[in-house]
Formats: sequence, C-alpha cells, structure tokens
Amino acid sequence: MDNLTEERYVFFRFCAGDIQECKKTLALLDDATNDLIRLALIKSAIISYARPFSGNQPQYREAGKWRLDASFVPLAHIETHRRAIEYRNKLIAHTDIPHRKPQLLNAGLDWAIGHDAPSYDDYFEFSAALNALSLELFNVLCAKIKNYERESL
Repeated sequence: MDNLTEERYVFFRFCAGDIQECKKTLALLDDATNDLIRLALIKSAIISYARPFSGNQPQYREAGKWRLDASFVPLAHIETHRRAIEYRNKLIAHTDIPHRKPQLLNAGLDWAIGHDAPSYDDYFEFSAALNALSLELFNVLCAKIKNYERESL
C-alpha cells in the first residue's frame, strides 16, 4: 500500500472482512449449547460488526480516521445497525452507568443492583437481526470493492 487510493481500498477490504467475521461468528451459534458461550459469540459478532464504523487510524489520510459511513447500511436494517453500535459502545466495550440506569436495592443485609442491560434472550433475539444485516452489508461492501477496483486501481 503506497498511497491514499490504495489505503481507501484496503480500508473497504478490511470492512468487508470485519462484517464477514461477524457473519461467521454468528454461524457458530447453532453449534453452541452453553448460553454463556452463545452470549460471548454474539458480543464478539457485535464488536466485529461495529469495528468499521468506529474510526480507524490511517496511514496516508490526513483528515480524520477511516470510518464506514452509516449510508452503507441498507435502510431496512438501520435500527439494527443503531442498536449494534449502541450495544458495542455502551454495554460491551464500555460500562456506561447512565446507559444502564442502575438502581441500588437494599434487601436487608444484602445489596443488589437492578439495571436496564439487555438479557440473554434479548441478545439471542438480536443476533438474528444482526445476521440479516451483516449478510446484506457484506454484499454492499463487495459491490463497492469491485467498483473501486474497476474505477480506481
């Protein structure tokens, strides 16, 4: 990679690879029988999905980081995209207390914390929507890559 044009192409290829990793990770859910392992797979898939949208350090680009624009997301899946980014940023990669809205509960001598984080079932249900999104986004990115190869390389 020797210039900005090649770097842009490499970025799109990395994006497609991240979305493909998301798809392949979600495909492993069928073989996982332990709920904790299934949850770890879903969270890993969310991280892979969100990576292209998070801002990535460039080598040749001078104005800002590489970040896949949400305009690449098929409109039918924009809410799933929004939730995936929110889950990654607020619940998986970070523990944002305001996002979870915790309540400290006193039950005699014991303390508990109630909060609004998604349940196992919520994550499992979300994985189906994320799988559909990742399949379509992967196709969008592959078309973008082929077009870029024809026009720019």
